[in-house]
Amino acid sequence: LRSRPPFTEQIDMGFCKTLGVLALVGGVLIAVFPPPDVLSGLSSNHDHSPLEVQAIMTGFCLSPVIGMLLDERPEIETTGGEFKFEEDGDIENEDYAQASIYAILYAMYKNTPNLVGAGTSAGVPYQFTFNTWGITPVDGPGQPPRESVYAFPDTDPQRHGKQAYASLVTQPPAMEYKKKLGDTPLEIVEIGCGTGAGANLITREVHPTAKYLALDMQQAAINTCNQNHATPDNPGLTCRLVPNGVGNGGNRAPRADSSVDFVVISETHIADIEIGDLEKEIFTEIRRILKPGGLFLWGNAIPTRVWEQADVELPKLGFELVNSYNHTKGAVVARDEDYERVEACMDQLLDPYPVMKVPYFGPRCHKVGERLIANFYRHPGTALYLKMVTGYDSYMHQAWRNNK
Repeated sequence: LRSRPPFTEQIDMGFCKTLGVLALVGGVLIAVFPPPDVLSGLSSNHDHSPLEVQAIMTGFCLSPVIGMLLDERPEIETTGGEFKFEEDGDIENEDYAQASIYAILYAMYKNTPNLVGAGTSAGVPYQFTFNTWGITPVDGPGQPPRESVYAFPDTDPQRHGKQAYASLVTQPPAMEYKKKLGDTPLEIVEIGCGTGAGANLITREVHPTAKYLALDMQQAAINTCNQNHATPDNPGLTCRLVPNGVGNGGNRAPRADSSVDFVVISETHIADIEIGDLEKEIFTEIRRILKPGGLFLWGNAIPTRVWEQADVELPKLGFELVNSYNHTKGAVVARDEDYERVEACMDQLLDPYPVMKVPYFGPRCHKVGERLIANFYRHPGTALYLKMVTGYDSYMHQAWRNNK
């Protein structure tokens, strides 16, 4: 007779068997009632509940998509270099729908509100609302003046994102404009505000008397904005959903003609390929709501050739470039400085999902989730990070004056 394994091993074996059964049952349920595809099947107009997010993540982890991303894929053309998803998280624009991927990311952020910093911010608790790349001041030939970066303490887990937002809206033309207004509050509209963390920072610390309208196409992001930031103690901030986004299909920003001092776009999914028809519609709408002489404040890391295209297209629409800072080196250094916190953050975002512990499926899904989040975060070693290092992408802060 064979001896029975120790009691602890029996528990482990039972646990593994239970997970295996659950995986099998989950696979059958998914085959009968397939959940929406994370990469392309989710709606930006719906705020997914914690239970829905669990179901979506379980379905995603047990779906063939994981194998398609991890295993050897057919040769595909990649932009900005030679990349492979399993190594650097590269995913081409045609592989996903913007509305869908951000719907799940914002739902995950919203359902994982309390994180803990690492590195220089070790042990500092924070809410994951500044899901931005950010910048840091750097010295050297051709770099923006150090004082152009609005600095926050090294112990702040989200200092790089805060530095990007605060620096964008305090460019010299913006400060000169504000000075001329005197005591009159700034009227600001942000297109693509995300969770509203940047809007919250600006209305509480940078331009505290401003009247700020924060717009986004993601219901989960706007709900977070209203819940966390547009609170009674911050009366200058209003967060509002624009289904499918400003400019898309003729959607208008909810402001009157010539009524806004600044329009802000910071690290949004706009013009990441070209200045196309959608971008021109957005820029036209920005010009409509800006006052004569008002400023379009644009900050992002996008292909350098797109910035060059903007230099041609925006003047055709009636804008004049009045300031431009190239923060690419500072953005790369920011990602390097933020390495430990983002590593910890990815684990904290993915750990709440029990499917990550299912044998075989869990580790593979965790790797895919980590690669997706890391690449969208321009984490060191990912495709989007390497595109900044090589100069294929440039992180710029620009101020464009509306010449009406």
